[in-house]
Amino acid sequence: MKKNVIILTHGWTGSSAFTALIAQAGYWLGDDTFQKIDYNTYENVELVALNNQMIEAIGYQGDREHDILTESQVQELSSRADDVDTQPYKEFVAKLNQNEPWIWKDPRLALTMRIWARYLNLDNIAFIILTRDDEQSWITSNLRRHIQSLSFTRRYNHGVTDTFKNFLNQHNQAFLEFQFEDLQLQPEQTIERLNAFLGTQLSMDDLKAVYKKPLYQKSKGFKDKLKALAIYLKNYRLRDGRS
Repeated sequence: MKKNVIILTHGWTGSSAFTALIAQAGYWLGDDTFQKIDYNTYENVELVALNNQMIEAIGYQGDREHDILTESQVQELSSRADDVDTQPYKEFVAKLNQNEPWIWKDPRLALTMRIWARYLNLDNIAFIILTRDDEQSWITSNLRRHIQSLSFTRRYNHGVTDTFKNFLNQHNQAFLEFQFEDLQLQPEQTIERLNAFLGTQLSMDDLKAVYKKPLYQKSKGFKDKLKALAIYLKNYRLRDGRS
């Protein structure tokens, strides 16, 4: 039996493409996945709902998309879960266990992964950390009207990634790390690494079935960069979570 998979990511990383690809190997995505206006996130809708419920239950009052996470912050948030009703989370894990192997991805796990670790068998999970080239991430966020400076994008993304790595190291869990650009620029080698780590037999045909954009190039080019810069400058006063 293959291990279950959790993709840990800060968002805007092409994690939907990675998740869709891995799901081609027979991983359960859930009864339904969360749809945005222009694409399928491949996030289990129950997981998203429970993450939102968990974040509210532990009293997180910050701005998830603009707070620079630190290890002390996520540790403190996790400690607040001691008094949270565990039943809905345990019931969800029981449902997952009936549908193995399954796959998760949700950027909200940056705040909740340590709490889920209380209910999951971590040794039966293969962890993937997914990041993205800082400039590509900056372009994407601004094109989607998440107004950020490049320095903020870098600090935010690396902050989330560092807390994930700390979590996995604390629990002695191995992980595979990718940038989204690995899949775009070196798809064959990336699929080979995934297969070796997960024990799957994914192919280029599987990738082409779920990823319709051009390969062997980054998704955001010079024109995208200029457009993102124009949006950033026009909305400069709103940058990095300002209002």
